[in-house]
Amino acid sequence: MPSLTATAIQWLLRTTGTYKKMFSGGPGFAEMQKQALSVPSIPSDKNKKACDIEEGSFQGRPVWTFTPKSEVKGTMLYWHGGGYVYAASPAHWDFLAYLAATHGIRSVAPLYPLAPMDEVGAITSFALDFYREFVAGQGGAPFTMGGDSAGGGLTAATVMGARDAGLALPEKLLLICPWLEVNPNHPDQPGIEPKDAILTIRGIKEAGEMYAGAAGVTDPRVSPIHGDWSGLPPILSFGGGADILLPDARALKAKLPSVDYVEGAGLMHDWPIFFFPESRAAQKRMAAFIGG
Repeated sequence: MPSLTATAIQWLLRTTGTYKKMFSGGPGFAEMQKQALSVPSIPSDKNKKACDIEEGSFQGRPVWTFTPKSEVKGTMLYWHGGGYVYAASPAHWDFLAYLAATHGIRSVAPLYPLAPMDEVGAITSFALDFYREFVAGQGGAPFTMGGDSAGGGLTAATVMGARDAGLALPEKLLLICPWLEVNPNHPDQPGIEPKDAILTIRGIKEAGEMYAGAAGVTDPRVSPIHGDWSGLPPILSFGGGADILLPDARALKAKLPSVDYVEGAGLMHDWPIFFFPESRAAQKRMAAFIGG
């Protein structure tokens, strides 16, 4: 059973629709995105007190680096979630700041292009271009690449692209409630949807189609579950029992049994990046994985 904190927060989010309305789809989707993107995606003052935060840029887009004030125990290139249509949320910045302050994890988080202004070709090209520069800057030092939700999908697409281009690969991959199949046609998803505090089937279907554009939703860059997972680094993956993307996480485990998979019973989409007791335990496990 979820903790009291997780139960209460999930009930509150379902009741208020704080996140769910952002992924409701329909005629208001474009206006909802416009409103969200009118507010700059930047770490808070609280985040800046917790760790050292630096803003850079790549191809004219912001790149945020979260560095522990003490010893750096591991480095992660991180791709944020948001359905490929929203920028990083305060929850993402809180998560990365906590990993830095509590566990000594340095994270580099680019704000990549979004759909429908850009489609999968441009977005994955940006990610791979940034990856090349990041790897060069690492000078051979080990690192983990990770992401949540859409960022988990982009992580998978990017590492497959890096492998196919003959580039050096990350030492490890971290996939948090990854979006690996953008066509939400799994028979379990309608039964999960009422329990999901963040996503709707209609919303992710429309966002996925905007991201795919002319490439189509089965393109492996769009839906990496259809891609070639051979020759990739060790993977730590998380899923949630009350997350409509649960079938994606389970499909990856079925396809690649070597994945170290953690499923949170009764927990919502992206639960490992929040502040529940279960989240903090997951973050401790992530840190050990990244820094180990």
